[in-house]
Amino acid sequence: MDRTKAQLLAFKVRQGVGSMAIEGIQVSRKSQADMLRIASGRVSARSVKDQLIDKYRQEPAAD
Repeated sequence: MDRTKAQLLAFKVRQGVGSMAIEGIQVSRKSQADMLRIASGRVSARSVKDQLIDKYRQEPAAD
């Protein structure tokens, strides 16, 4: 059976997520989707990383 590139990428992401689960690391569905988008080249890892950092960045408190 020949697999498409998309099927192989999805398998590899699921394999990575499964390996992380063995180590006790839980990966959200959104993170899995982000991993697949990065692996398929639809988005850069840097842009996903920057979005994640921006999400948790706190503005300094005003005096």
